[in-house]
Amino acid sequence: MPWVLLAAGVVLALMTVPALHSVQHWTLLFPAFALSWLGTGMAGWWLVLVPAVTIALIAAGGLAEWPGWVGLVLVVLSMAGLIRQALEARKGAAEFDRVLAARVAERARAPRGTRSMVLPWSMRDVDVERIKNLRYADGAGRRHLLDVYRPRTGCARAPVVLQIHGGGWTIGTKDTQGRPLMNSLARAGWVCVAANYRLSPRVKWPDHLIDVKLALAWIREHIAEYGGDPDHIIVTGGSAGGHLAAMVALTPNDPRYQPGFEHVDTSVAGAIPMYGAYDLAEIFGRFDRGLGRRIAGWIGSLVMGTTPERDLGPYVDASPVAHIRRDISSPPSRSLAGRVPAAALRDARRSIPPFLVVHGTIDNLVPVAQARRFVAELRDAGTDVTYVELVGAPHAFDVFHSTWEHASTTGIEWWLSSIVPPTLAPSTGASRSSGAVPGAIDPTTMARTAPS
Repeated sequence: MPWVLLAAGVVLALMTVPALHSVQHWTLLFPAFALSWLGTGMAGWWLVLVPAVTIALIAAGGLAEWPGWVGLVLVVLSMAGLIRQALEARKGAAEFDRVLAARVAERARAPRGTRSMVLPWSMRDVDVERIKNLRYADGAGRRHLLDVYRPRTGCARAPVVLQIHGGGWTIGTKDTQGRPLMNSLARAGWVCVAANYRLSPRVKWPDHLIDVKLALAWIREHIAEYGGDPDHIIVTGGSAGGHLAAMVALTPNDPRYQPGFEHVDTSVAGAIPMYGAYDLAEIFGRFDRGLGRRIAGWIGSLVMGTTPERDLGPYVDASPVAHIRRDISSPPSRSLAGRVPAAALRDARRSIPPFLVVHGTIDNLVPVAQARRFVAELRDAGTDVTYVELVGAPHAFDVFHSTWEHASTTGIEWWLSSIVPPTLAPSTGASRSSGAVPGAIDPTTMARTAPS
């Protein structure tokens, strides 16, 4: 038992240290993310479980030898770190409240439900109807399917949120991200859409963005059949989904990303990128030398088709910060100064929709500095942008039910209430919309010319 107690202490310490400090070394990047994600996101859960397990191990003789005492010390120190993280997470709600105080006069935060605390991974919601696997385009099997979430009581002309999943443009599905937010919004009277899109290395940039815009085109044509308003669409997503959400908002109706469906209006009424990547040239070029640089270049080539050293162009084209439109006399993006093609800043006077940008300070996959620069660029361009920086929050903090997730979900609902016209205020109980499943976008007019 002493060695079991030591092993428990080591595991808990490994979860706690990355949750207190953003680990940036390439060899530890993904393990540190996974450990901080589980440690921070489930801190409250561990604070209940670990003492009970520790007491049981001690009762079984866990302190009979020195390894047990070392394990106990690690457990105590780690518990102190987790308590700190739990307190930091509680501040997340206060940060949303502070930032949105001037924007949203009436704010009410409901307490977390017991079910979400006991079963953080449970996403079933009896008040929400989920219509699964609707085809929005042809040619890519399950990657061209989407789900619609709406109030089980029905709705009519409800505002719409398009949720884009993350996964580094290489993994992930519509089922793996944004579920707590979509359930909460659907309960409140919104219609939410979660879409798959084609992934690398099978496809390269900008096919991911083209697919998201195809999903947006489907929403324009069909969402009224599910109770949604096709004229009021908000886009959101986390990580790679946050990057794509920002790109959708910053490239409305750009024919380069709408091959075969250039006539479709792909503008949105607002964007909520969460812990997104905003400068891909920096993300994939962050390691200056050695094996780390080669690995980053290899991963980048899977998505972009080339490394930053060979051709920086696709990385700049895929960077939201390069698409912020400003007065022609204004300087180009600071983070991409000297390497932004003229085409990336064209149509300078088209308006940018309101943004809510959310990022955690210990995010080691996409450093918080990216969000800060992106927000600064948006503000320089005169954009209506709200920025919430969550101290102690890791990457992907909202994937399952947690204190961070509850704070961000409620804060997002507050922000959305400030940009939804009063005539579109969500309300449940409207006449139930048709359950008929419309077909995918006509491949002869839209999907056929999208790269495969």
